[in-house]
Formats: sequence, structure tokens, C-alpha cells
Amino acid sequence: MQNYKKIAIEHFLKMDFKTAKLYFSLAYEKRKNKRLFIFVSLCDIGLHSPQEALLLFEFYKDNYKLKFIDEEMEELLKIRESKHQKAVDYNEDENKALNYRDFLESEKNVGFKRSFENVIFSGKLIISDREDFIEFLEKLLDNGYIEMTLNYIESVLPHFSNHARFIKLQERLKGYKSDNKL
Repeated sequence: MQNYKKIAIEHFLKMDFKTAKLYFSLAYEKRKNKRLFIFVSLCDIGLHSPQEALLLFEFYKDNYKLKFIDEEMEELLKIRESKHQKAVDYNEDENKALNYRDFLESEKNVGFKRSFENVIFSGKLIISDREDFIEFLEKLLDNGYIEMTLNYIESVLPHFSNHARFIKLQERLKGYKSDNKL
């Protein structure tokens, strides 16, 4: 009988995580063992983050005699997976976002209102330039999104309080308020 765990460890240390995972899995099938399952998880980490997997492996190997190491290692892996999943979710959200230049292109083709509705229903709009942001607020106001413009202005007021275009935009909004358009 082959010692799958020993073969797996050899491949793991060579950073051949795919093969190591195969052998750890074979060893796990032969003898259901919490530690073997942890090694399989470390191989999964190694496929995307080799140095992190090696560090965790060394930590686990150096502390395997501690009473609660298996539980602590499982908890560590859960925390790591949770953080990894949050990062993946964040990146997926970012990929759904539309940058302001793309929004302007869309506006040329279908108009502001339609482009803005598309942004609202499909995700989010990333505006990283102050002037672009103020231009966007002006377009919101020009297209009748008064309440939304007001909400944006209130939320960013401390960051734009001395900006001339922003002050003019506030004045325009005051005009809408005094005309009872809100």
C-alpha cells in the first residue's frame, strides 16, 4: 500500500498543489481524518496563493501536537475563506460598475435619462474625478432629478464647499426650492 499522505506532502513542498491535493484526497478517502481534510484545503489555497499555503502548512506542521490545533486551523481557514469570498464579491461588484466616461458615451447614444436609468438598474457608476462628479450633478438637475441631486449635494457638501461650480449648483437648487419645485 502506498503512503498517499507522504507523497502528498512531497508534492505540496514542491508547490505542486494539484498533485498534492489528489494524494491528500486519496489518503482522506482511505482514512477520514480532520488533518487530511485541512491539508486538502491548504492545497486549494496553494493553487491561488502558494506562499500563503506554505506558511499555513509550516504553522500547522510546527504546532500539530497542540491540543486544539485542528479546531484553530479550521477556524483560521474559515476566516480566510470568508475574507477571500468578500474580496471576490467586491471584485464582482466592481466589474459590474460603469465608469463615467462609458456613461458619457451611453448618454450620447441614448440620452441622459435612459443612460441614468440603465445605471440605476444594472449596477453602479464610478466617478473618480471631481469635475466629472459636478458635471454629473448638473446633468441630474437639468434632467429633473432634483431630490436625488439634493441628496448627493448634502452627502458631499464638506468635500466641495469651496468649489465654484458646486456653489453655483447649490444656488440653482435653492432656486428650485423657492419655486416650490421640490
